[in-house]
Amino acid sequence: MSHYYTSIFKITLIFPLLFILGGCLGTKEIQSEVYITALGIDYSNDVYHLYFQAFGFTNVAGSDPSIASEPAPIVVGHGEGETIQGAIDDIEKNSVNPLYYGHIQTFFISKNVLDGHLDEFFDFFSRDYYLRYNTLAYGYEDDIKEIMNVHGLFYKPPILTFPYDPNEQLFFNSFISTSTVQDMIKRYYEPVGSIMVPTIKVSEDYWMEDNKSKNILKINGAYFLSRQKFNGWIKEEELSGLDWFNKDFNNMKLSIKDKSVSMFIDNIDYHIEIVDNSIPKYIINLEIKASIRENPKNIEKKTIENDIKNIFLSQFQSTFNKGLEINSDVFNFSEKAYRFKPQSWTVDKLNSINENSIKKFNIKVFIKDEGANK
Repeated sequence: MSHYYTSIFKITLIFPLLFILGGCLGTKEIQSEVYITALGIDYSNDVYHLYFQAFGFTNVAGSDPSIASEPAPIVVGHGEGETIQGAIDDIEKNSVNPLYYGHIQTFFISKNVLDGHLDEFFDFFSRDYYLRYNTLAYGYEDDIKEIMNVHGLFYKPPILTFPYDPNEQLFFNSFISTSTVQDMIKRYYEPVGSIMVPTIKVSEDYWMEDNKSKNILKINGAYFLSRQKFNGWIKEEELSGLDWFNKDFNNMKLSIKDKSVSMFIDNIDYHIEIVDNSIPKYIINLEIKASIRENPKNIEKKTIENDIKNIFLSQFQSTFNKGLEINSDVFNFSEKAYRFKPQSWTVDKLNSINENSIKKFNIKVFIKDEGANK
């Protein structure tokens, strides 16, 4: 009799498990899914083109993906349609495995989409619950398939390169803060200010791998938009003035070449004062802390401080003027006036940024040490 009750007890325990296991029969194993990590979007000939950069499960959840013995395979898919959703449906119909969008970290957006089709992109984005608003966004004009097929150094998969996680890689050499889809949406419908979308390109000028030129991805400038309109592009070298207004950017390298002085800009604090006038004017207050890395000619501290001020003024003016050329307030000064004194000026006057908008500069420079003197 005890054997009978023992058997009944075992059946009672096992029977509910059959329902649990049965409920998992329709679940896809993670190894069978294709993990989309980046989307590229273009518009040409009245058709949307979507490019999917994908990895298998082992590339996403490997034990140590930072350095591999051979390149991780990259899969790039392409779909097209009259709408963005139509382009997604096109690639899904032709995929041999289910696609999973929960790992998307980066959008590559073409100039054609930025110039006239962002409304459609934002509408699509808001309706797809897999997409996150903190997804990074870059503009591009090169071949997107070439961009998506670039590995990192030491065979790193693209997901470990800077377009996906730029904070460490751009710590010493970024002229801009990163841009997310949320940043774009927040500013797109604003009556003042500009959206900056950093642009990315493939470069083979800096590294070699196995004695061959190595392709890397590089920021080469930025697109600017304002008031739902595409304004233009400014190249990297002409955007150096933005360095001084990026609070996330520490340890900026700076050289005074004719004096052989090399230094770090350790910290930058700035404050923009708004001056009441018929149109707003601005006073820029800047406090710069620097430390000298190399000073073989023993240049005096006061001379170096003045040189830093002159470098700032030159870089700022160059970037500011390039913005005026494409009708863009690249420093978003008008946004500050709009936020803090919205009743003082009309929108047209707020947007009247010109070469006389900067009334004054107050610049203080502190050299923290002179330990690099000879």
